[in-house]
Amino acid sequence: MGVSFSDMSTPAKPTPPGAERIIAGIMAAIVVWGLFHAVGAWTLNHDARRPLIVLACVAAFLGFWLALLAARRRRLERQAHIRDETREQRR
Repeated sequence: MGVSFSDMSTPAKPTPPGAERIIAGIMAAIVVWGLFHAVGAWTLNHDARRPLIVLACVAAFLGFWLALLAARRRRLERQAHIRDETREQRR
Protein backbone atom coordinates (compact mmCIF):
# COMPACT_ATOMS: atom_id res chain seq x y z
CA MET A 1 0.00 0.00 0.00
CA GLY A 2 2.30 2.71 -1.25
CA VAL A 3 1.34 6.31 -1.55
CA SER A 4 2.38 8.08 -4.71
CA PHE A 5 3.80 11.55 -4.29
CA SER A 6 1.99 12.60 -7.45
CA ASP A 7 -1.31 11.90 -5.68
CA MET A 8 -0.37 14.12 -2.75
CA SER A 9 1.19 17.03 -4.60
CA THR A 10 -0.62 20.10 -5.79
CA PRO A 11 -0.31 21.00 -9.45
CA ALA A 12 3.09 22.52 -10.12
CA LYS A 13 3.29 26.05 -11.40
CA PRO A 14 5.03 26.53 -14.74
CA THR A 15 8.63 27.66 -14.68
CA PRO A 16 8.93 31.44 -15.10
CA PRO A 17 10.85 32.71 -18.12
CA GLY A 18 14.57 32.88 -17.55
CA ALA A 19 14.55 30.46 -14.61
CA GLU A 20 16.71 27.91 -16.42
CA ARG A 21 19.40 30.53 -16.93
CA ILE A 22 19.32 31.50 -13.25
CA ILE A 23 19.50 27.86 -12.16
CA ALA A 24 22.41 27.23 -14.53
CA GLY A 25 24.23 30.22 -13.01
CA ILE A 26 23.63 28.94 -9.49
CA MET A 27 24.90 25.49 -10.48
CA ALA A 28 28.01 27.03 -12.05
CA ALA A 29 28.60 28.99 -8.83
CA ILE A 30 28.29 25.76 -6.82
CA VAL A 31 30.89 24.11 -9.08
CA VAL A 32 33.26 27.07 -8.54
CA TRP A 33 32.58 26.90 -4.80
CA GLY A 34 33.35 23.16 -4.84
CA LEU A 35 36.58 23.72 -6.77
CA PHE A 36 37.61 26.42 -4.29
CA HIS A 37 37.08 24.06 -1.38
CA ALA A 38 38.76 21.17 -3.21
CA VAL A 39 41.88 23.30 -3.74
CA GLY A 40 41.78 24.25 -0.07
CA ALA A 41 41.43 20.60 0.95
CA TRP A 42 44.39 19.66 -1.24
CA THR A 43 46.65 22.42 0.12
CA LEU A 44 46.08 21.20 3.68
CA ASN A 45 48.33 18.15 3.26
CA HIS A 46 48.53 17.40 -0.51
CA ASP A 47 46.44 14.26 -0.18
CA ALA A 48 44.57 13.78 -3.47
CA ARG A 49 41.70 11.95 -1.78
CA ARG A 50 40.52 15.06 0.06
CA PRO A 51 39.63 17.15 -3.01
CA LEU A 52 38.14 14.09 -4.68
CA ILE A 53 35.76 13.66 -1.75
CA VAL A 54 34.79 17.34 -1.90
CA LEU A 55 34.22 17.21 -5.66
CA ALA A 56 32.28 13.94 -5.38
CA CYS A 57 29.96 15.51 -2.81
CA VAL A 58 29.41 18.57 -5.01
CA ALA A 59 28.74 16.31 -8.01
CA ALA A 60 26.32 14.16 -6.00
CA PHE A 61 24.43 17.25 -4.84
CA LEU A 62 24.19 18.67 -8.35
CA GLY A 63 23.20 15.28 -9.76
CA PHE A 64 20.41 14.94 -7.22
CA TRP A 65 19.21 18.47 -7.96
CA LEU A 66 19.23 17.79 -11.71
CA ALA A 67 17.26 14.58 -11.17
CA LEU A 68 14.64 16.50 -9.19
CA LEU A 69 14.43 19.16 -11.91
CA ALA A 70 14.01 16.45 -14.57
CA ALA A 71 11.24 14.80 -12.54
CA ARG A 72 9.51 18.15 -12.16
CA ARG A 73 9.73 18.80 -15.89
CA ARG A 74 8.23 15.37 -16.65
CA ARG A 75 5.43 16.00 -14.16
CA LEU A 76 4.65 19.38 -15.72
CA GLU A 77 4.58 17.86 -19.20
CA ARG A 78 2.30 15.06 -17.99
CA GLN A 79 -0.05 17.54 -16.31
CA ALA A 80 -0.16 19.67 -19.46
CA HIS A 81 -0.91 16.60 -21.58
CA ILE A 82 -3.73 15.52 -19.24
CA ARG A 83 -5.10 19.07 -19.21
CA ASP A 84 -5.07 19.17 -23.04
CA GLU A 85 -6.81 15.78 -23.26
CA THR A 86 -9.48 16.94 -20.83
CA ARG A 87 -10.14 20.06 -22.89
CA GLU A 88 -10.46 18.01 -26.08
CA GLN A 89 -12.92 15.61 -24.43
CA ARG A 90 -15.12 18.47 -23.28
CA ARG A 91 -15.48 19.77 -26.85
